[in-house]
Amino acid sequence: MFKLIVTMAIAGVVVLMGIQFIPVYIQNHAITKVAQDVVSQDDLNSKRAIVKRVEELFRLNDIPQSPKDIMTVERDNKGKWVVGVKYEERRKLMYNLELVAAFDDQITN
Repeated sequence: MFKLIVTMAIAGVVVLMGIQFIPVYIQNHAITKVAQDVVSQDDLNSKRAIVKRVEELFRLNDIPQSPKDIMTVERDNKGKWVVGVKYEERRKLMYNLELVAAFDDQITN
């Protein structure tokens, strides 16, 4: 009986972690997709145009972060645009335990 209770408790924590992390990874996928879409557009030829388009896509996709807080836009040595996405997401698990997911991606065309 004790093993069953311990197993159920562990399974409950794993399910709780999944419920907390699935939205985080879905949101990260949306953010990197926005960055990939913007970098692949040939008509965006300035940093200001790229940031403006990213802000529009963030609003359309209901992404709560500000692009200025989590993204960098630069040109590489070949003249191609590179969008860096770096941020971390914290979610409360229970009591004083938090789950942390850190993301650091470089997207280029």
